[in-house]
Amino acid sequence: MSKSIRSAAVAFTVCFAMAAGAQDTVEIGKDGNVKVRSGGHKVDVRGGNVKVESEGTHTTVDVERDDDDKEDADDDSSAEIDITDAGRKETLACNGTTEVSISGSSNDLTFTGACKRVDVTGSSNKVTLDAVEQIDVTGTGNTVTWKKAAGGRKKPKVSSTGTGNKVSQR
Repeated sequence: MSKSIRSAAVAFTVCFAMAAGAQDTVEIGKDGNVKVRSGGHKVDVRGGNVKVESEGTHTTVDVERDDDDKEDADDDSSAEIDITDAGRKETLACNGTTEVSISGSSNDLTFTGACKRVDVTGSSNKVTLDAVEQIDVTGTGNTVTWKKAAGGRKKPKVSSTGTGNKVSQR
């Protein structure tokens, strides 16, 4: 991982720990790995991976290893966004290789950028996508809208099973 990415990750984890309260732990290993724990929140920076867990939400970002100390252009790091929650309203970013998994109910989620794949399970989730290659929906009463297809497709590949699910272009 480049020094600038590691520095940003360390700064983020320390700020996260300071904002979270007095029951926190911050561990920095000899190998440069950083762990922050606060109540139900966790941030782990290990090698080229950053893992964030917060009250049922798990996000893992893999960063390509880069030890050349040169400034990097925008890299195309892959990412996974896993959301297991209820009643959450949030806007998140996809980077073209991001795979999203949403399970829960009554979430209102918006994704900017291009998502490679979006899986929605549960009930009454509302998901809005800028661009996507593949959409899989199971459960009941989920609504997924997309603006355009990604990955050179005319339309995303769509699979919808369950009852009352809607997948449409906006």
